[in-house]
Amino acid sequence: MIEHLKSIAVFTEVVRSGQFRTAADRLKMTPSAISYHIRALEEAVGSPLLYRSTRRFTLTASGEKLFKSAELMLNAAQAGFSSAQSNQTGLSGRLRITLTSALSHSFVFESISRFAVDHRKIDLQLHFDNRETDLVAERIDVAIRIGKLRDSSLLCKLLWDMPRVLVASPDFVRRHGPFEKPKDLHGVPWIKSDGMETKREMKSADGAVTQIEQAGNITVNSIEAMVDLTSNGAGLSSPPVHFVENKIASGELVTCLPDYCLTSLPVYAIWHRTTVPNPMARAFIDRLSESAARRNRPSNTE
Repeated sequence: MIEHLKSIAVFTEVVRSGQFRTAADRLKMTPSAISYHIRALEEAVGSPLLYRSTRRFTLTASGEKLFKSAELMLNAAQAGFSSAQSNQTGLSGRLRITLTSALSHSFVFESISRFAVDHRKIDLQLHFDNRETDLVAERIDVAIRIGKLRDSSLLCKLLWDMPRVLVASPDFVRRHGPFEKPKDLHGVPWIKSDGMETKREMKSADGAVTQIEQAGNITVNSIEAMVDLTSNGAGLSSPPVHFVENKIASGELVTCLPDYCLTSLPVYAIWHRTTVPNPMARAFIDRLSESAARRNRPSNTE
């Protein structure tokens, strides 16, 4: 098996890069050397791994099985090297993070900035995407996601609960209000968020919960757009508090039904289940978790 490990690594890089020549450039090998390793691996397996044409290739069934196992093996090996190296030279290497745009303007960026300053040898790559990114296919190390999670083989940690607030423009309240009880919101247009449930739960001080079905004909996939549309009187919205604190303070937006609370949004860190943990990913998650804990810790008042 040992004599095939390099060939397996070469095969994995070919699949990841999508082209023999690109893989050759990344590995600093010649295309003919790449072809040699693929051929040697196919002979060892006893079946083709790739179907090739002049410009592209596709994985065979055997190739797909080998690639999945090879990715796990290489990820574990890389994590092991990173862990061993970090004990002597500090954390270093590439760390790819995907975040939802709803985290913009939040304290998260203070934490990320300090993390980057403290770890100058880490190539920190931040990708903002509201999709549910495939961490394996897109080679993402850590995802920061909001809302309920689907069952998966990935690991996750609840970082904090993000509070939301019900807001509208003063003109909108004059036209559609007054809003005194949740029932007053029935039929009132909202700016809805793409991919999220169209019902909002509101809890009174005595714990009674009321569900409101969002009406309206506008759906967006951007919190910034939601807030802008709300400010322009197009509807109610329930963005994260940190997005609208300044607009509420300036009077551009007003809080509706302040005696009722909207259900907060759980924020999770998600990462790969590997034999050896990725020390960079672990350090990044720990930094966010510590920052969130400090913010949520009640201040001492004497």
